[in-house]
Amino acid sequence: MRFKNPWVSFLFWMAISLLYLPLLYLIFQAFLENPNDWRSGFTLKWLIKLFDSPALWGPLLNSVEIGVLSATLAVSLGTLGAVGLSRISGLLPPVIQTLIILPILVPEVITGLSLLLFFLLCRFDLGFLTVVVAHASFSASFVYFIMVEQLRKLDPQMSEAAMDLGAKPTEVFWKVTLPNIIPGVMGAWLLAFTLSFDDFLISFFTSGAGLTTLPLKIYSLMRIGVSPELNGLSFIMICISTFLVLMLVSKEQSRKWVLRG
Repeated sequence: MRFKNPWVSFLFWMAISLLYLPLLYLIFQAFLENPNDWRSGFTLKWLIKLFDSPALWGPLLNSVEIGVLSATLAVSLGTLGAVGLSRISGLLPPVIQTLIILPILVPEVITGLSLLLFFLLCRFDLGFLTVVVAHASFSASFVYFIMVEQLRKLDPQMSEAAMDLGAKPTEVFWKVTLPNIIPGVMGAWLLAFTLSFDDFLISFFTSGAGLTTLPLKIYSLMRIGVSPELNGLSFIMICISTFLVLMLVSKEQSRKWVLRG
């Protein structure tokens, strides 16, 4: 990417370096024989040893299950909220949008503490279900604004034509609106899953004593010392995230080519 102003170009590439150099260094560390000595040579034993560590598989499975359920719930709430508010005019939608954006602006530690107090007030047992609900309530705000932008790009004449042909509002949503915003739904789901998967503070407040997610497990291990297996685990997580993003981008590109054809 080129910029006319060299200072803008320098700042851009400096920002890119600050974002990606730590990830590249972490990947480099995952394959070193001795992570403290870069001249020690390369090995795959840390990745192999990672698969022989049962202590990490339980928290990893918990994080995946919580991420899938909370992302699905957040996408459902955020999409329905965006579609519903888009059909309302007047002062109400801006007021509700201000309330929706609050979980994004409020510090996460305050959100986690407030959710903990709410669950204790309702006498809910802290565990798997409370973490799913907490993650969904936090990430639904991000999903909402993504879907609002997707709905703005949607041609309203398609929905109007469907209703003129006798389609009910629910049929318009399932057969016209939803198929055209599927890329946005997938992107929002991926974002919500990522927010849930790597969340620490909200999980710390709402998981209780009987549930351990992967970030909580990594935190407990980091208090003892940096383990080479954690570098291997981070490398695998980076690969999975990269694959999901590439899959989403390729699907969006193929959809654009179909629409152009």
